[in-house]
Amino acid sequence: MSCPNCGPTSAPDGALLTVDEEKSQLTVVLVGNPNVGKSTIFNHVTGARQRVVNAPGTTVQVMSGRWKALNARVLDLPGTYSLIANSPDEQVVTDTVSAVPGSMTDEAAGLGIDLILAVLDGGSMTRSLYLLAQLGQTGQPVAAVITMNDVAADNKQPVNISALARALGIPVMAFDPRSSRDYSVLNDMVAGALASRPRIRGIEPDPGAPGYSQKAAAEALSRRSVQIDSRNLLAQTSETACVCDPDANAPYGGADSTGDVVVPCPRCGSDDACAHAAPEPKLESRGGSITADETEMDRAALLFTWVDGVEQAIQTQHAEPKYLSRSDKIDKVLLNPVAGTVIFFALLWVLFQLAGSWIGPIQDWFDAIFSSTDDGAVSLANGISWLLGVVGLSGGWLESLLVGGLATGLGVVASFFPLMFVIYAAFSILEDSGYMARVAFLGDRLMRKIGLDGRVILPLIMGFGCNLPSLAAARTIPSARQRLVTVLITPYTSCAARLTIYLMIAKIFFAGHAGTVVWAMYLISLLLITLGAWVLKFFITKDEAQAPLMLVLPAYQMPRLGVMLKMTWTRAWTFVTGAGKIIVIMTMIVWLLGAIPVGAGGAGKSFADPDLPMEDSLYGATAEALVPIFEPTGFGEWHMTGALMTGFVAKETVVSSIVTSFNLDPAAAGDAEDGGDNLGKLPQLVTSSLEKSAGAGYEGLAAFAFMVFVLAYTPCMATVAEQAKIIGGRRTAMAVAVQLSVAWVIATGIFQIGKLFL
Repeated sequence: MSCPNCGPTSAPDGALLTVDEEKSQLTVVLVGNPNVGKSTIFNHVTGARQRVVNAPGTTVQVMSGRWKALNARVLDLPGTYSLIANSPDEQVVTDTVSAVPGSMTDEAAGLGIDLILAVLDGGSMTRSLYLLAQLGQTGQPVAAVITMNDVAADNKQPVNISALARALGIPVMAFDPRSSRDYSVLNDMVAGALASRPRIRGIEPDPGAPGYSQKAAAEALSRRSVQIDSRNLLAQTSETACVCDPDANAPYGGADSTGDVVVPCPRCGSDDACAHAAPEPKLESRGGSITADETEMDRAALLFTWVDGVEQAIQTQHAEPKYLSRSDKIDKVLLNPVAGTVIFFALLWVLFQLAGSWIGPIQDWFDAIFSSTDDGAVSLANGISWLLGVVGLSGGWLESLLVGGLATGLGVVASFFPLMFVIYAAFSILEDSGYMARVAFLGDRLMRKIGLDGRVILPLIMGFGCNLPSLAAARTIPSARQRLVTVLITPYTSCAARLTIYLMIAKIFFAGHAGTVVWAMYLISLLLITLGAWVLKFFITKDEAQAPLMLVLPAYQMPRLGVMLKMTWTRAWTFVTGAGKIIVIMTMIVWLLGAIPVGAGGAGKSFADPDLPMEDSLYGATAEALVPIFEPTGFGEWHMTGALMTGFVAKETVVSSIVTSFNLDPAAAGDAEDGGDNLGKLPQLVTSSLEKSAGAGYEGLAAFAFMVFVLAYTPCMATVAEQAKIIGGRRTAMAVAVQLSVAWVIATGIFQIGKLFL
């Protein structure tokens, strides 16, 4: 009688297409520590067949795609060091692994998990093995790849793949994300693991462990029973051992010709040594699962005992290194309080230049693709005008809607795309290289004064370039409470879009001290951030600062360009298709308000009449209705309140709204919209408006109050949309209400108290 489990001595033809063909959807889940290369694997095996989704009931983003070679669904879960969840990201990992109802692997919905592919850090095996042990307690089938092998080699501690596979009892391979051959081997290994559904040796499924799946554990027990029965059957026959060649049946037994892939032979159904597998090392561990009476500390002790046994089994004696590793040498500079801080601010300057200056011409080019231009250049708006002219519909409300509403809104969204792409790329480089953790270390002591820790410093500072990438960076903050506070106070960071408003007002009313006044805006911004975090400390983060910041400083590595570009494109496109919808809708609403004639001045005017003065439109009437609310601030005048309305959509529109409200053509307004010095007739008109609302002699004070209000109130609809995606719509609505109230109170205080001293 032959071995009941033996198959061909090499990977069977068509294995990648026939694995579990009866199932409608195979699911592979990538699990590992942060920055171990999960996204690299995900992007390569899925190609363009991927998308960003929110885990059900959360704002945590997960990458989902199709593994092309396996025709399987693959999920790239957030990086985690443990299945004991301490943040929403980690909770999503635990829920997904355990396939709880409502999760992305809900077994009741016919999904489930066919294989967990654990991505282990070769440069930090102890930490990776602990997570692997927790995965073993879930009962789910597991295979493993080892990345960062070059880091382990640099540290003179290379991973013995063969010994590790024998110790774990699951398929294991060394993986180089830059090697195309490794992806082919990975496909074969995962295909075999999907068929054999291997479980980790020495760790039993534990009903009390985080991530435990009752169904997976029951299947593991059932398969083990079948294997035992197979061994008993073999013992009763004359053929007591398999005759497979350990060097010929990779990736299903022994090691392949390169030694990169090791899979304990599943053909004889034995957990012990067989004729074609090297004897497994003895693991010093008390087997079995933990009883309900034992504590989490007991469970951790069991896991560490298991990890220690595995490490002893795979350990190769090495002499202690006589020199610092590459990462240690770099850290001597980057973690130095003086040199590290100087380098950080130099890097910050580069990021500011990216967000505020260098990307500007590219943003203008993207905007010009959609918006109307006077030079007859090719654009969506000009194309619409031409097409409507051909069919005899030019000059009407339809053209005004499509050009002034839709095309303008699309232009605003398009102008954000290159900004978000570049900023996302910059953050990917910083994160992938290992530098982000160093920034958190440098800024930790300072941030603890306001109830936060060092991990929030870079996202907050990025807000001075643009609030959108700041919020995007806030997603990486592991603490849910600190993430919430960061998202709430980010709008108080004065973004580059506000700068043109500051410059215009300062040049009109504080001509000799414009630079000082603008500088004061940034000081006030820092003050609002600090006060905001300090106040929220008593409600949200009151216990956070007391806990020490536990940081894992990953080894430095070269960012992977291909992976970075794919991930950056996906994130930037997700923003455009998400927040962009809100921006376009709000832009069209503003157009609609300006197209509807009202009052005596609008009598006789048709809808969207090009000759309709702004003050005689619903836009002007709405701005007039807001005047009594803003009278205490000193700028209760419809030109200014109307500009604040459009500024709620995008701060870039405030100056142009003021220009438009005075019915000025571009030549009469000079280069005001670009922050230039030639303001044309604008200074006289704006001064006259504020003199009317604030009173003679107080127009400068009202102008300063206006600048502070612009600083403190909601930055733009794009920011609101991103906030809603991160913290939810209800919290965002409350935050917007608070921002508007705070801005009004501060502006009113400045004007009313200032009048007492003037």
